Amino acid sequence: MPTLSIPDRDSGPSGALPLTFDRVFRPWRYAVSHSELRLRTVDTEAGDLIEAAFFGVVGMKLKSLYQSLAIDYADRAQTAEILRFADIKEKSAHHVRCLTLHSTGDSGFIACLSFVVRSYPSGSDPDRTDNSALIARSNR
Repeated sequence: MPTLSIPDRDSGPSGALPLTFDRVFRPWRYAVSHSELRLRTVDTEAGDLIEAAFFGVVGMKLKSLYQSLAIDYADRAQTAEILRFADIKEKSAHHVRCLTLHSTGDSGFIACLSFVVRSYPSGSDPDRTDNSALIARSNR
């Protein structure tokens, strides 16, 4: 099996992970045509709505519900496993962000080109408003 050159993590405030939320999340939407995945909080009584959007998704392993959620960059071993799972070749590996999703029970992952996590005021619709606060995003 060929050895992959594993890209380094993003650094700086915009790519700062891990993020941990003591909130209930679920996969909200996956658009095959755009390779875009969105996870959203579903515990509306907790206040603001949090949405994590992943763009250029090339691989994922998800649960149907996360009682809490921690998003982090995969370590080198996890990254190699995720890139193999997603069938990403070495020449393209440096473009891919490998992220782990931790909750109670099994972990999951997302391999994507970029991501953004935003908070929206209670009662607003993220699909119809720009009124959001940036929590984190990938540097590229």
